[in-house]
Amino acid sequence: MRRNRKDLHLEKLKGGLDRSDCEKIDAFFDEVTESIELPILSKSLLIDHFIKGFEFYLEKGRSVEEVCEILDVKNLGSFYMGNNRKNYSLDNAAIIYPLGMKYGQMPMFRLSAELKEEVEPVLLQLALDFTIKRFPCFSAVIKNGFFWHYLESVNSVYLVEEEKDIPCKPISIILRSYRSFRVLYYKKRVSVEFFHVLTDGSGGMTFLKTLIGEYLRLNGKQIPYEEGVLDINEDVKDGELANEFKNAKGDASLSTFVDKKSLQIDGRIMKSHISRIVHYEMDASKLNETAKSYGGTVTAYITALLFLAAKRCISKKEGIFNIQIPVNMRKFNGSNTLRNYSMYFNASEDIADIGDKRQLVQDIDAQIKRKGSEEMMNQMMKTTGKLISSLSYVPLFLKVPVMQNIYGYLGNSIIGLTLSNLGRVKLPETMKDEISKLYFVMPPGKPNRATSTLATVNDICIFSFMRNSNDPSMENILLKLLEEDGLEVFVEGSIEYES
Repeated sequence: MRRNRKDLHLEKLKGGLDRSDCEKIDAFFDEVTESIELPILSKSLLIDHFIKGFEFYLEKGRSVEEVCEILDVKNLGSFYMGNNRKNYSLDNAAIIYPLGMKYGQMPMFRLSAELKEEVEPVLLQLALDFTIKRFPCFSAVIKNGFFWHYLESVNSVYLVEEEKDIPCKPISIILRSYRSFRVLYYKKRVSVEFFHVLTDGSGGMTFLKTLIGEYLRLNGKQIPYEEGVLDINEDVKDGELANEFKNAKGDASLSTFVDKKSLQIDGRIMKSHISRIVHYEMDASKLNETAKSYGGTVTAYITALLFLAAKRCISKKEGIFNIQIPVNMRKFNGSNTLRNYSMYFNASEDIADIGDKRQLVQDIDAQIKRKGSEEMMNQMMKTTGKLISSLSYVPLFLKVPVMQNIYGYLGNSIIGLTLSNLGRVKLPETMKDEISKLYFVMPPGKPNRATSTLATVNDICIFSFMRNSNDPSMENILLKLLEEDGLEVFVEGSIEYES
């Protein structure tokens, strides 16, 4: 009888081991096989991940008994058993993305952690195999309902990939194998790229921290389940899958959405959704001190620099320039939802009035406090819910063109640039020693030429600037503005991605 690929690999794995160890391996893989009810190709793929894991640890000198304990089959849970599909309605922020999306303009974002050591792909794959069950809304595909799109969970095998392409490349939703996120590695870096329909930066960071926590445990590190690192074998907690937008307080007001059309930065938009990424690495404490010296927060200070740089990169001398600033609503009520729970507002300045830096920082700080308040953000959430309710019983095929027009009117045309600040990311103490930097990348959408982000860990702040135009002027001006304030800036950047 012809032996299958799994049996051949197991025979190779057991080569040179004594009878007792061979029996332990057979018993372990019998248990693995019984814990997986997937199509034959997917099942073989997952079993192969365990075989490679066994090979990795045995080569490192671990005993068979130790490896069986490290790769305990309980880490699979019941995720790969049967075809238990669940449907999840989209949250109020996510609902617009598949409606307003056009090909090549999928709202994506990337979160990356740079580790102290080179990534072991075999362990990262196993970490993903074990972690995904803890995030049921992430293991899902987008489906067309009669009235709305929705998420349908899938218990298939997700694969980590070596990074070889442009960051945040849109994922095809035409293919049946479509996934809403991808996990990538490159040298010491682990990245997760999300379609925004799944989650926001906060929920995405919880996934990244939990994934890396599990990876580090497989690598022999002692990582506790704290500071947003979830226990992968724990049941989903109350509130983690909640659509918090439904709990908004206050009154709806369309005026919260209405804003003047923004000026746009000069430069020809390239076909590639990102032409270049520049990271400005700074001491976070020093950056905070600098911002305070101007009378504002770090967000207000960086926003002011963006206004100053933009003014020098906009040919028109009259008009309003808007910088969109997302607000993490969890800070107001302590929500633990892993889904989208961010709103936004526009910091606005007349291009002709952008001048004194100190006055600009203080003005923006005041706008942040006023426009980004809990009351204003709740009002915007309430308005979003009212707009969605008004279209609830309109069939999807009629709703798409209407929502695309609304999205175009209320979307990118009133934004000149975006600044999203993840703030200081908390990690368990033992995890801090394993991660050197965090990166946050979010491509601009047309007609915008750029976006910017901030992420801080271990007192290192990475300020990232992404553009999709052929003009590098603004990134150079930003560096000069930072250095003028005495900040030591280490700059690293991508190549110029070709159109």
